[in-house]
Amino acid sequence: MNTHKLDKERTIRDLVLFVIAINLLSWLGWMVAEDGTVEAIGLGTMIWLGAPLLVSLLIRLFSKDWKDIGLSLRVKGNGRWYAFSLLVFPLVVAVVVLVSILFGGGSLTNFKGGSFLHAMVASFFSFTLAKNIFEEFAWRGYLTPKVDSVVRSPIVGHLLVGLIWGIWHIPYYLALLDKTTLAAYTSQELTVFLPMVILGTTLAGILFGELRLITGSTWPAYLMHMMSNVIITTLLVGGYLDVAEKTEILFTPSWEGIISMVLITLAGLWLYQHRMHRK
Repeated sequence: MNTHKLDKERTIRDLVLFVIAINLLSWLGWMVAEDGTVEAIGLGTMIWLGAPLLVSLLIRLFSKDWKDIGLSLRVKGNGRWYAFSLLVFPLVVAVVVLVSILFGGGSLTNFKGGSFLHAMVASFFSFTLAKNIFEEFAWRGYLTPKVDSVVRSPIVGHLLVGLIWGIWHIPYYLALLDKTTLAAYTSQELTVFLPMVILGTTLAGILFGELRLITGSTWPAYLMHMMSNVIITTLLVGGYLDVAEKTEILFTPSWEGIISMVLITLAGLWLYQHRMHRK
């Protein structure tokens, strides 16, 4: 058996192990959860959040494979992609909010610029700062390059990573996020909300995965994730944006909204086309 084929089989084996392990540990987090909140992180949240990164690091340790973790900043030559990572979600959210207001699906009646910026800064330096280290160095630092190395189509690979990423969120919304915060974030029933979470995260996998591959670093994806969480969570949970319940599935600026999904997917496909033309 040639070396390339052997390496591919080992990578597939490691990927299967990764998916099985993170799901078992994530649901273990759900089992031990005691009404976990973002502000007061319980044991369940720690297990759920830490599982993907811990498992990926253990696999790398036993495989002695650290070459594609994306730890280097690689700022040189990637300045525009760092700018892209900081700007894409503010632009997506701005477009969705503007469209929702124009069509009567949302309002910014409670919005105050100074208060909003203060809340965003507070959110940036909260749980989100560490959370996205755990997420991005698992999903983009490990899973994206490994899947890309064994799946022929990059888009299919990104969708696969996004699907695994989305399914991993299920215990979080079922038990680890407190009900008050969840109710402020969405008015949808979980039977509708969770499938939309999985679909939105699956499609977002293209954007995040392409940014990881085009830069060779995990940090731009981390910054993009931070900007997304900080802006969207502040708008919705902070009560600055009011989205009509009957149009929420269309006009919410979060990844679960249909307009947001379309814009995020288009941005990801644009990155893919740019990367392919650059080869």
